[in-house]
Order: sequence, then structure tokens, then C-alpha cells
Amino acid sequence: MEKLRKIDVLIVGAGPAGSVCGSLLKQAGVDCVVVDHATFPRDKVCAGGLTVKAWRLLDQLLPGIKYDYRPIYRLRCQFEEDPVCEFLTEFELRMTRRKDFDYSLVKYYQDHGGELIKGSFARFEQEADGRILVTLKSGMQFSCRYLVAADGSNSLIRRQIVGEPKLQALFLEEFTEGEKDDDVFVHFSHQYKPGCFYKFSSHGRDIYGFACLETNEDFPRHREKFSQTLKKYGVPVEHIHGAYISLNTVKSPIEHVILIGDAGGFANKLTGEGLYDAFKTAYNAKRAIVEGKPFSETNHQVFVKMEHQVKVFNFFFSKFGFWFLRHMLHYPRIIKWIFDTKMKRERLIAK
Repeated sequence: MEKLRKIDVLIVGAGPAGSVCGSLLKQAGVDCVVVDHATFPRDKVCAGGLTVKAWRLLDQLLPGIKYDYRPIYRLRCQFEEDPVCEFLTEFELRMTRRKDFDYSLVKYYQDHGGELIKGSFARFEQEADGRILVTLKSGMQFSCRYLVAADGSNSLIRRQIVGEPKLQALFLEEFTEGEKDDDVFVHFSHQYKPGCFYKFSSHGRDIYGFACLETNEDFPRHREKFSQTLKKYGVPVEHIHGAYISLNTVKSPIEHVILIGDAGGFANKLTGEGLYDAFKTAYNAKRAIVEGKPFSETNHQVFVKMEHQVKVFNFFFSKFGFWFLRHMLHYPRIIKWIFDTKMKRERLIAK
């Protein structure tokens, strides 16, 4: 294999953000390569739910994309031992297995002429002519006009630029095979504030999870709390899986190094949802590259939204915010209206 390749764009990470970005660049006729250390299909910690705004955007960006999913309409929320707030959503939540869903996105990219190379990122440096020289751990190098970091919350590219994330959420999950229920359930409690316990009726299995702010010192305590909560709901504790999600949104100071998806900290600060903004930032990265504009410009609305979400998060888990949430869960019709309205208000891509 040749040691140095000269290309327009190198994308590190073949998850949803990287694969979608690669497909969009191929559609635009841009010479790009995607690199990932994993062998697909591969599994990961994630409930795998696509909200209506996410699957509508994906359908628009990747015409003809096919993937298996289970439609879910029933949402249930509870605060402590209060009555359950239950309602049916206007649009389906598409519950997928991330192992299969991510592979569908990778296959779409490859089927449309995209090249995927197995390899691990080591470092990058700026060359005198403004290009980016990327070195993989294998020693292979790429000289590219743009480097797109789509290598997830543990992004090595982001770490080279800004260091370790200052704020992150811990997601713990356990699952049981079989489609026993048909709902999404979220439980709030002062015992795991700020955070929540959740159950997603997914494609072929039920996923139970626990989300909270995390410091390394707290991990054993959070894991034990999750185990106890699982036992409370009658779920056997067998193989708890965990992952960290960065809550710090990062603007790269290097114009031709672009951070998208979880690598840029674009997961929803309150819910942890990352697929919609993975697709959106992938599209905005493609625009920056094709149109020759700064990513800070093409992705401006998303950056503003992330700043707003930090304020919402701080309010939501404040003393008054938690009281307000508990009070509102007594009004399912209002919660349904807020949820459905929020799902429809996000802007899609203009045709």
C-alpha cells in the first residue's frame, strides 16, 4: 500500500456523521476517503432512536437509504412515584439497532463509490502550503485539503486540538432480547439528578439505560445505582455497557479541520440525542468544503442551538426547573403538544 496519498478530503470515523458526510461529498464529486479503525458492522452504546426530524433529514440527504427499524408511538414519563404521563406521538420514533443502522449508512457510502480504509488516526499537522498532513498508526499518510473529524466523543483529533473534554455525560445500557413492550419510558428522580433512567422498546430488543453527568471518580457509584434501578424494574443485570458523550461543543480554530457529530460535541445537551445533529453537521461540513466557506458560517445555526441547549440543561436540572417538570408531567396533552411541536420545528435542508 502506498505510504502517502494526496486527496481533497479525509474523514476520520465511519459512524453516522462520517458516512453521511462521505456520501454527500461523493454526490458533489469531491475526492474523499473515510478511515475507521473498526470492522463494520460493529455495535455501540446507543438506544438507536431516530426522531421524525432525524429520519426526515436522513431521507432527504441520502435518497433511497434503506434500514430496518421498529416504529414506536407511545411515550411514557414519570417523576419519582407520581402518576405516569403517557401519550402517543404524532410521528413515529424509528427504533434501530445501531450495529445494523450504522452499517446501512456505510454500505450506502460504499455503494455510491465511496472508499473506506481500515486504520487508526495518530496525528495531523499543517503543511506549509496550507494542506493537512494526516498520519495513521500504520504509518500511512494523507495530504488533504480538509480533515473532517467524525471519530466520536473520544475523538483523537479534537483532543489534539483542545485536549480532554471538560464536561461529559455517562451512558450505561443493558438490554434484553425480544420485543416485549412498545414504548419509550423515561423516569426522573432526585436520586439520579442531573440525569434519568430510560427504557426504549427497540428493534428486536428492549434497551434500558441510565444517563448522568460524570467524573471518573463517580463511575462505580453510577454503575451500582443503575444496577439497583434495573433490579427495581425486574431487569436481569448481565452485561452493562457504558460510553461517554462529550457535552462541550468545540469550534475548531483550524479552518480546514472540521469537527462534526459527537467529535464536535453536537449531541443534544438535555436528551443525549446525537443522530439528527450528526446528519446536520455532516451536511454543513459538505457545504463548507464545496462552497469554500468556513464551517463556523455554514454551521452557525447549530452552534447557536448548542449554546441555547446549555441554558436549557441548567434550567431543567435546577431546583425550580425540576419542580416545574414534575408539575408539567400531570398534563399529558401539554407535554404531547410540546414534544410534537419541537420535532417539527427543526429546519430541514432546502430542496
